[in-house]
Amino acid sequence: MKRKIAGFLAAALFLLLSGCGAAGNQSDSTASRQETAQAEIEKAQADGKESTQGEKNGTGNALVVYFSRMGNTPFPENADAVSSASLLLKDGELKGNAQALGEWIAAEAGCGMFEIVTETSYPADYMKTTDVAKQEQSQNARPALKTKIADFDRYDTFYLVFPNWWGDLPQALYSFFDEYDFAGKNITVFVTHGGSSFSNTIKTIQSLEPDAQVVRGLSVRDSGVPDAESEVRDWVKTNG
Repeated sequence: MKRKIAGFLAAALFLLLSGCGAAGNQSDSTASRQETAQAEIEKAQADGKESTQGEKNGTGNALVVYFSRMGNTPFPENADAVSSASLLLKDGELKGNAQALGEWIAAEAGCGMFEIVTETSYPADYMKTTDVAKQEQSQNARPALKTKIADFDRYDTFYLVFPNWWGDLPQALYSFFDEYDFAGKNITVFVTHGGSSFSNTIKTIQSLEPDAQVVRGLSVRDSGVPDAESEVRDWVKTNG
């Protein structure tokens, strides 16, 4: 991705400089080419930034990958954890349940984090979100993703955290697995849920990534997330 952007920038910059080097008055066509080149440079730079905006750097070869309503929903400023299911208030900050688990895992494992963010946001109303999730399932949808892992090959261990939606992976996770090949890599699965625990998500991930080592981590009920930090950290400390 970075090599493509670098080459694209170089080509665009050459066009821009060629126009600047012309002696005398520039023609309208030359000025137009310069403007086009400059616009392409800015677009390529913006694309490069967008591809990694969900990633928080860490050290080592492990990465926490999580999908949460908090990063995929335009919540109003007055949203609260009491009225918004799957959210919690932690240290004065509103967070998604899966996000909170991911942060505890990353802190204990000493690794970075990556958030799966979709191009299209989900509704702030929880019930409307469940309706959208059900519709996506029925259509076997593959929501377009806004974020990308900058250096996927660097990692061999992934802690995957997501909410159980209707007994399955959120459809954004299917998009995610379509995009990356986890052959030879380790995936440890953590799930937040309203009562269904893992359902068949482990088997589903194994079928999507048959050459990966898929490990059952923890399933944490939504209502128990605020008190789950010690349990999550202890699991990571004990199991790696």
